[in-house]
Amino acid sequence: MGLRAALETTDIKVVGEAANGDQLLELLATRPCDAVVTDFSMPDGSNGDGLLLLDAIRRKYPRLPIIVLTMVSNVAVLQTMRFRGANCLCDKRSPLREVVTALRNAAAGRGFISETIRREIEKTSVVDTFGDARLSSREIEVVRLYVGGMSITQIADRLSRSVKTVSRQKRDAMRKLGIDHDSRLSEYAREQGMSS
Repeated sequence: MGLRAALETTDIKVVGEAANGDQLLELLATRPCDAVVTDFSMPDGSNGDGLLLLDAIRRKYPRLPIIVLTMVSNVAVLQTMRFRGANCLCDKRSPLREVVTALRNAAAGRGFISETIRREIEKTSVVDTFGDARLSSREIEVVRLYVGGMSITQIADRLSRSVKTVSRQKRDAMRKLGIDHDSRLSEYAREQGMSS
């Protein structure tokens, strides 16, 4: 509501709102727009959120600018968002006027990154974020969903992968990170901002 109010004080018109990824995709199919502003975490949809949602939007609407609002602070996850189609990244803790700036930049064909996110990216490389480990985007997504409370079976259903594949990706991520227990994985993910 706060974001809508902030946008409505400008010449930007809000053409719809969605509570989850499914609703967002339905809206995009029925209401043309010049850009989409989405939260990175939008649970409860059957088609997923996070990177899956970015993939779905990019696949169906390859030229539509995507502005992601997030509290994620993990540089590897933020970089993956950019590689998967987010033109603009806005930190939810930043002033709402940054979203207006992001929308204007997106309309002009430019990207935008919140100052707080930019500082994190500049001071931290992906390698530093995970020590010597380089997690794949699939491993990052599995870890994010797992520490978010989903079971391996639920993740497999959400990502349309086999339970065996998801289990292996979780195990590979833990091995790369030098983590040998699920509780430590959750703790690590929280420390790295992967579970926000």
